Amino acid sequence: MTKHADHSPRKFSSVLSVLMLVFTGRIAPIQALQSQPPALPRDLPRFEVATIKPIDMRPGVSHVNGADVYPDGRVLISTVSLKSLIVTAFDLPFLQVSGGEEWMGKEEYDVVAKAPEDSKPYDLRHTWLRIQDPRLRQMLQALLIDRFQLKVHRETRIGRVYLLVKSGKDIPLKPTEAPSAPRASQGFGSIGNAGDTWAIHNSTMPQLANFVGDFYLHSPVLDQTGLSGSYDFKWKTLLANPDEPDPLLGSKDELMQFIQVMGLKLTPSTGPIETLVIDHAERPSEN
Repeated sequence: MTKHADHSPRKFSSVLSVLMLVFTGRIAPIQALQSQPPALPRDLPRFEVATIKPIDMRPGVSHVNGADVYPDGRVLISTVSLKSLIVTAFDLPFLQVSGGEEWMGKEEYDVVAKAPEDSKPYDLRHTWLRIQDPRLRQMLQALLIDRFQLKVHRETRIGRVYLLVKSGKDIPLKPTEAPSAPRASQGFGSIGNAGDTWAIHNSTMPQLANFVGDFYLHSPVLDQTGLSGSYDFKWKTLLANPDEPDPLLGSKDELMQFIQVMGLKLTPSTGPIETLVIDHAERPSEN
């Protein structure tokens, strides 16, 4: 599967997809609610084996980018920063991870890990930097603690948010069919546009909410649709936006129409915003 660098979102060349996360955006807190205890429990499950290596920076060396999850419990996460790994491990948008030093968002690594045999089967659903299986995410958290000496805490604030809700119209989304013979590529989900066609594939409503908030609204979007599971849907836009400043992502007007066609809508509101704050991390120890 072709993926792309986490510092410059690009449209996949042969599939209908766009990165599910973004690196920019500001939370606009109105009032701090509370600071919670450290976010990392002590007895996390761990990978059986794992390696973390800085990417090869030699000229001419090509890199893929993103996560893959395999039926045997292998997890490959390629060409990602520590902040990207934190996003994956804690299943949060980039705009809800704060703190840390500059290198944590710039220096990139390849992670190869294998989960214990006795903890299968695993949920293979994944996106660019999202892993659906909570056990694998906990194993990744433990790996970040062990290898990066990661320390974090959670803060919850009330701030500007949008609510993704049902509009009251028909919902044409179709549940994604589970493959009869699971493979890593079949677990991959995507949201985005290719030309004049928008699509959601094997993706959940929280993932759609993250996509809209990260790329277009730059504010947290909270899923309140009540729709569980993963869905597929395609829609051909009638809009033409030759002057759109970022045609690789498609226009905001197109996205808003896509949401309406899916029987959904966005409502501005205020609500709780959970932020994961990086207190400490070090460059990873040798394998």
